[in-house]
Amino acid sequence: EDQKEDLGQEVSKKRPRETPNYFVSIPITDDQILDRIEDVQELIFTKEPDLLRALLPVQTMHLTIIVAHLGTEEEVKKAVLALKQSKTKVEAILHGKDLNMTFHGIGQFNNQVIYVKMSEEDQKMLSRIAEAVEQCFNEMNLDISGSKDFKPHLTFLKLSKAPRLKRRGFRKICSDLYKEYEDSYFGTEVFSQIDLCAMRKKKQESGYYYCECSINVGCSGTEESKEQ
Repeated sequence: EDQKEDLGQEVSKKRPRETPNYFVSIPITDDQILDRIEDVQELIFTKEPDLLRALLPVQTMHLTIIVAHLGTEEEVKKAVLALKQSKTKVEAILHGKDLNMTFHGIGQFNNQVIYVKMSEEDQKMLSRIAEAVEQCFNEMNLDISGSKDFKPHLTFLKLSKAPRLKRRGFRKICSDLYKEYEDSYFGTEVFSQIDLCAMRKKKQESGYYYCECSINVGCSGTEESKEQ
């Protein structure tokens, strides 16, 4: 056991791992993508009405870059600063070009999370952007230990959202429910914004998460970053 502790566990020794309550994400707002996701959700619901509670509202669609535990107002302010500081790095990576994020096909994790896949090509660029953001958060010494390896995916169904189903023996989502769309093109979103969102604060009227801060990046995002 002790040996296991020593392997890469240094971070958690300094402070216990807290449950993340914030996340940094890229919002997905393209109507074609969202309509397509709604079509798939509708199809799944028609075949398996019980899964209604496990569907994620399309207004909340996003790609998660990192998750963070921000315990104090002070840490939230630091996170806002970290995000603002990442803007320069992100724009340096973009080189004044638009980054088109193409979504195609459906994937799953353990048959419990169903998501729309993003094209491999676009992922490479996005991974560099995610690294830049992560670096800024690390430099501010913020707790992002709950973050997994960045793997851009657009989750639209999650069994964990409906715990009752699990108790009733619903453990897996069968791919037959969405096979018609398994290899469909969903659309392309131009990357233009990164948000710092609160998981536990009341959502906005639009249905999207509460944002502490958003930065606009890329060609379409030249206006100043906005704070709410």
